[in-house]
Amino acid sequence: MQSSYWETHRELFTTDLLVVGSGFTGLCAGRFARDTSQSMRIAVVDQQRYGQSLASTRNAGFACFGSPTEILYDINHEGAEQAFSRVQRRYEGIQMWLDMFPGQDFEYSADGGLEVFQEDERHIYENALDHLSLLNQEFRRHINRQEVFSEGKGISQALPLAINIAGEAGLHPGKLHSCLMESVRNEGIQIISGISIPPPSEWIKEKGLWHIPTASGLILAEYVLLANNAGLSELDDDTVPGRGQVILTEPFNHGLPSGTYHAREGYMYFRTLGKRILLGGGRDAFREQEESLIPLGTEDVNQYLQNYLTTHVCPGQVVSLDQHWAGVMAFSKRHGKSLLVKNIDEKVLTVGRMGGMGVAIAPKAAQDAIHQLLS
Repeated sequence: MQSSYWETHRELFTTDLLVVGSGFTGLCAGRFARDTSQSMRIAVVDQQRYGQSLASTRNAGFACFGSPTEILYDINHEGAEQAFSRVQRRYEGIQMWLDMFPGQDFEYSADGGLEVFQEDERHIYENALDHLSLLNQEFRRHINRQEVFSEGKGISQALPLAINIAGEAGLHPGKLHSCLMESVRNEGIQIISGISIPPPSEWIKEKGLWHIPTASGLILAEYVLLANNAGLSELDDDTVPGRGQVILTEPFNHGLPSGTYHAREGYMYFRTLGKRILLGGGRDAFREQEESLIPLGTEDVNQYLQNYLTTHVCPGQVVSLDQHWAGVMAFSKRHGKSLLVKNIDEKVLTVGRMGGMGVAIAPKAAQDAIHQLLS
């Protein structure tokens, strides 16, 4: 609908803290803000429909901290301290979820993970094996876990090589999101859907409050946290969206052990979902096309994923597809997976650009952002 004069020329509501984005980060931010003050008025708004987000409810459901080749790539490009600091943040975030909610409520299943390799990737595999001792040593130092990585067994003739990842898990991101929404509502925090927030250049500061015009009316807020991840690409020239497409099979006898699987430095990933297989990725093969904010799957990526499934994961098996969807992540153009947390004006902070690991990073990132914004 077009907005009416009556809608746009009114105060919709006034709040002490406005959080833009009702994904994992935004909702966690509201929850942590409530911990700082029981009297603070807090509202979380999102342009998506209630219960939906561009990434939090549209990902593959991995609770992971990094495969060996991904971490080795990060070490080579950013240095060991930066790479393992990120691993620690991911691990701490996963533990925060388990502290917030019973794991069974969001189907947390720590079946372990596997990074798999093709025969023509043997040199990459052997290089990773050569570094497992170093990786395990650093994991003990940063997250106090013993022997996370070990030599594994391949899953097919097309993927004959593997490295075990102990402690990795899968979860149901939709159920986790619902748990989080319920806990936030129980804290007296408003969650309002269908509201698109314009860029800060269109806001006006009057008497200590930001006046933010929307198609539904004027929102007044003292503090604003922009936690809309890929949406921050419209404000930050170093942030680029990255669409992630996922396919889900009909139930069949796939024969894979329960768990999560990584391939090609994390650009391909799949997991068991009972008798189904969920598989996603392929951004490296469609890089320019997938730098999109449009959460719609495309036929070319769909076919690419199906081909990988039937030639590498389940060769020789007849597989029927049930669903295909897309989510939108955010990455740094110049700094890879670096988290974006910065003040863009007085009492306005951004937090996002999760580098494809928002499930793991969101709670810790939200906690740190709220501390920075409100202190």
